[in-house]
Amino acid sequence: MKYVSDGRGALPLISLIALLSVSLTVNLPGLAVSPLLGKLADLFPHASRLELQLLTLLPNLVIIPMILVSGKITNVRNQTAILAIGLSIFLISGILYFFADSMPLLVGLGALLGIGCGLIVPIAAGLLSEWFYGDQKAKVLGFKSGTSNGIVILATIFVGWAAGRSWHDAFLVYLVPIIPLLLLPFMTNSFIKGHLQEGKSDGNDAKTKIANQQETPEVRFKRPLLMLGGVILLYIGLTATSMVFTYYLPFTMKHYGLSTSQVGVATAMFYVTAMIGGFSLTPYVRLLGRTALYGCILIMTAGLLVMGFMHTMSTYIIGVLLIGLGYGFFQPIIYNKTTQLAPNKEASTKYFSYTLTGNYVAIACLPVVVEFFQWVFDNHSANFPYFLNAGILGVIFIIGILKRKSFVWKTGK
Repeated sequence: MKYVSDGRGALPLISLIALLSVSLTVNLPGLAVSPLLGKLADLFPHASRLELQLLTLLPNLVIIPMILVSGKITNVRNQTAILAIGLSIFLISGILYFFADSMPLLVGLGALLGIGCGLIVPIAAGLLSEWFYGDQKAKVLGFKSGTSNGIVILATIFVGWAAGRSWHDAFLVYLVPIIPLLLLPFMTNSFIKGHLQEGKSDGNDAKTKIANQQETPEVRFKRPLLMLGGVILLYIGLTATSMVFTYYLPFTMKHYGLSTSQVGVATAMFYVTAMIGGFSLTPYVRLLGRTALYGCILIMTAGLLVMGFMHTMSTYIIGVLLIGLGYGFFQPIIYNKTTQLAPNKEASTKYFSYTLTGNYVAIACLPVVVEFFQWVFDNHSANFPYFLNAGILGVIFIIGILKRKSFVWKTGK
């Protein structure tokens, strides 16, 4: 059996693969439906605009409370059971989509999908946090981010191909939970504990001991919940600004006479660099050290300004690539800060439920915030959303400079 370092010793490679496989599911809700909205509008001509919007909006709205429920009810002893329930609900909803023949049924299945995914989301990060330590934990959380973003690329390509055959076939993407369900035995406490090899670390024993000592909350933090609030606010701000193109790029391209058929390509490019960022987190943090978050903000700001000032397909792709890269770097950094703040391993999933809720809050609030500032500045130009969010990143950057000594902003050693 092959083993990988966990930061203190070693655990089976198959367990790491199993733990990462859970992340294949967390970004999928709404994905299969988005490219189908035009076709579904034709298939169900009597469906209201609200019903069509609910097909993509409702799963993400349901996920928010279910993430908090999952964090509340999950503990070390029952987390694989809760995970199995969430994956099963997700899979059942995916199967039922093949038999859906009415708009109310499609909307209802979206809610069921959100319930299953919401139970999974914090556990996907919490399990990794439980079994890995120090630098190795930061590394595998980067892998988790890369995995969840990478599957979106493959799924987007598949949905586009499958939808050309039959609109029902696009929902095959919701059968992905089969993979972590089959691998579930390899991520249980009994299997991993039974195969752990203590003391076989990656050669950085002194560093590992220091990192493990620092994981004692009484030594590190006096107000962990207050610090977690700062981490969540930062996550909301960076997520919202990185996702602005998903809402406004089609309208911008149409305004400048470009074909909106390439929006899917731009979205896929975002997840390509987000995946690269996640998998290359360790060398990135090693290069920039404590200024890693500032680097993410500068990269994303550059991407937004490129999209605001230059209006060709190639420049839009460049802008999206830059935003995706910054997103890919900062997301696992936020994950790692969350697990560092958890008072113990048992609380990691609960703390992740708080942080990951911020992701969905940011996505939901973004258009409202943009519309509010459009009203305030009486500016409805096609480029305003990009300049606005570049400005927001500038404000966040200045706050980071002022708070540079705080835990929220320091990265690395």
